[in-house]
Amino acid sequence: MSRRNTKRRSKSSSGKPAWVWFVLGNAVGGFTVFLLLQFGVAGNKGTAGDRTASAKPAAQAPSEPRFDFYTMLKENEVSVPPPKVVKPAIRGDSSSNQQGAAEKAKAQVYILQAASFREAAEAERLRAQLTLANLDVKVESASDSRGTWHRVLVGPFDNRSRMAKARQVLAEHRLMPLVLKRPAN
Repeated sequence: MSRRNTKRRSKSSSGKPAWVWFVLGNAVGGFTVFLLLQFGVAGNKGTAGDRTASAKPAAQAPSEPRFDFYTMLKENEVSVPPPKVVKPAIRGDSSSNQQGAAEKAKAQVYILQAASFREAAEAERLRAQLTLANLDVKVESASDSRGTWHRVLVGPFDNRSRMAKARQVLAEHRLMPLVLKRPAN
């Protein structure tokens, strides 16, 4: 092992330690920065007196800022139609409007479709598992051009928070349910 290490050292080493290269690199970099600061980054090779002399004429003749947007705005004026006046609700009407909105919201219920199977036995097995998880589950059969499907449905839920809790239980059972909206019966 010692022979291998000596061969590697002799091949990779250039004779100077790493700290020498570090110090040399820092010295060259520092000198370069000094020169850039002394003569300016943009390559201005004038003295400090030349820089102040060229800055004075610019300071003596400050130009007034010119704003054109005042005239441009007047030329591009857009007329906006007046807002439509909404008839203020009477106190008796507002409660009936709220009841109408609440009835509309209750007219829709949420149902989660946990899975669908071609075999009724598989759907019944999943229904039993989800019933043990304290969910309201039913199996619904539907026929289409591909045959008869047995859908495992959880719900109905009248609000989203209860539906979200049921979705979480279904996720624990590694099921990705579909959310269905149906009219309330």
